[in-house]
Amino acid sequence: MTVSFAMTLAIAAGGAAPAREAEYPSGTAVATKTQDVFGILHAGTISGELYIANDFQIDQSGTVIDYGVSEDGEPVAQTVGGEEQATGAAANTLTRVSSGLKAMPWSVHVRYSLNGPNVDSSAVSGANGLVGLHVTVAPNPLADTDYANTTIPVIAFTVPTKVTSEITGSSGTLVTQNGTDMLVVAVGRPARTTSFDFFFTAKHCSMSPLAVAAVEASDTAEFSRSMTALATRASNLSDIAIGGGKHDTKLLNRLKAMRDAERDKARSAIAAADPAYQQAFHDYMAAYVTSYTGHLSGSIGDSTQMSALLGTAGELNSDTPVARAVADISNATNDRSAARAHQGAADAIDATIRQIELRGTTGLAADLKRQAASQTSRAAKDFKTGQKMMHDAMIPFSMAYTDAYTRHLSKMTGGTASGASAYAQQAIKQTNDEFASNKNLKADNQKVQAALDTMAAAKAREGQGKMLLTLAALVAKSGTGDVSGASKSAAADWKTVSANGLTAYALQSGAGVRADDKAADGAGNAAPAAPLASTRSLYGLAGRQSLGIEADMSGTVNDVVAVETAAEIIKNAVDTLAPDGASASSALKRAIDEARAAKAKVVAPVDAQSSVGALEASRIGHEGTSRDVVTPVNTHTAGARFLMVTDEL
Repeated sequence: MTVSFAMTLAIAAGGAAPAREAEYPSGTAVATKTQDVFGILHAGTISGELYIANDFQIDQSGTVIDYGVSEDGEPVAQTVGGEEQATGAAANTLTRVSSGLKAMPWSVHVRYSLNGPNVDSSAVSGANGLVGLHVTVAPNPLADTDYANTTIPVIAFTVPTKVTSEITGSSGTLVTQNGTDMLVVAVGRPARTTSFDFFFTAKHCSMSPLAVAAVEASDTAEFSRSMTALATRASNLSDIAIGGGKHDTKLLNRLKAMRDAERDKARSAIAAADPAYQQAFHDYMAAYVTSYTGHLSGSIGDSTQMSALLGTAGELNSDTPVARAVADISNATNDRSAARAHQGAADAIDATIRQIELRGTTGLAADLKRQAASQTSRAAKDFKTGQKMMHDAMIPFSMAYTDAYTRHLSKMTGGTASGASAYAQQAIKQTNDEFASNKNLKADNQKVQAALDTMAAAKAREGQGKMLLTLAALVAKSGTGDVSGASKSAAADWKTVSANGLTAYALQSGAGVRADDKAADGAGNAAPAAPLASTRSLYGLAGRQSLGIEADMSGTVNDVVAVETAAEIIKNAVDTLAPDGASASSALKRAIDEARAAKAKVVAPVDAQSSVGALEASRIGHEGTSRDVVTPVNTHTAGARFLMVTDEL
């Protein structure tokens, strides 16, 4: 199946600029505008709406008039901020462009395959086997701006390490491990069609949304700054898209204090647990090979001596240094994982704050209980998965380690076990150095790290689940203005959960069912919860605010969440492509050179208030195209950045 992410919307509003300057005043200020443009693809279908965050820099005081577009594509004037802007001031607005009005400069086509044949994305989700992701990025012929010629498209997505440990891609693809995910990054070329193929052997396949970002840049530093700025705006899109923070101020302030406290606890716990684990692991490996060395006999050879390894295994049933080291590393591993619980709790609070800012608290307590059930159940499964991963990883790791250790030790002793103990520490150091540099041995080490990260993520998820129940109690109490007894109530809830099981508790508590959703069905059962769709007047939505229309926010909230999810992927992609903000991969260097050459051809903007007139002033880009994504009437637009996001599997 081919999924088209072309954003190839009809260009009814994107044609020629109006001919008469008097019809479209530009205000009295001198200002420049940059745009961050976000587009969403839902389940293989273009949603059609573009979210455009506009940033204004005021160079000379006065009024700034910016134009959106109406449903029929006509320019609609808005005075930014509703009043005069001072010199040096900055302002921002959001424009939401309805389906059928504008096209993105880049089209993105995504195909999936499973064990060879192309399949629908739904067939890949949860599947086992060889998964292929085939992405083509091309200039969009329906776009009425020239940004496809001057921007650098970057593709990025993640796959959990529990799904796969290795991903291959087309030439120029960068694959790195980022926590519990494999991060995949590829760079397209300005003004060209570029195709990429990615393959991995999956177990219960899942992956993040596919993020495609495009920015202009003349060097690596500018690329890094622009991409980071785009990701930062994406991560905070809700701040201007929905204007949160006006609900339950007392509750929000309490939650923010709780979040900050949990973050402090997480930093302290992780700072203590991680070095302790590293020391315990070092001590374990030292005890392991020291015991192994003591059981060596005769000619050592260049690989693990199985009789010596069996001798070490026999010591595990007694009170020996290696047995104590095994217990210590087990405890340290658990402590390292448990230290992430506070981070999970902080993340749960932060997400709840965002939800309250987006939608208020109506029906939220039930939603939080339902999320708690899901998170706690998944945490238990993921921790078991991590334990199995560790078991499967440590066997080849230990064998590879003793092979390398034996080889180094043999060279030092001349191949004999006699006097080998005297060289043990030196051989351990050489082995550790080899594990840090040898590609095959590093892969063994990465599998151990992936197992650790999976267990840590599971404990973080467990921390989320526990905190979500506390939050549910707080939110429920906030409806009566009483949050003082919420923690005690939450503690009682958690005792009930521990005793009876979370799923049963959620059902008994009516989790997922709001009071006004309970319907009489003969048996007295509650009806399932309906999706919550709150409504609120939106600021700066292309012509809608002036008409006073109440817009349905449910779609907006989903889109904002998708964009904010992709933001972190883009930030990590920047760190991979330009780790120090100066050096860059060869693919990125080539793309920057091409973008710089194309940008040099773009003529300087023409003053909209000059005698040239609005028609010429609106066509300030290369080959007569506008720099403004919404309408060429906006002659103050200096540039734009783009982020396109698909659904996750």
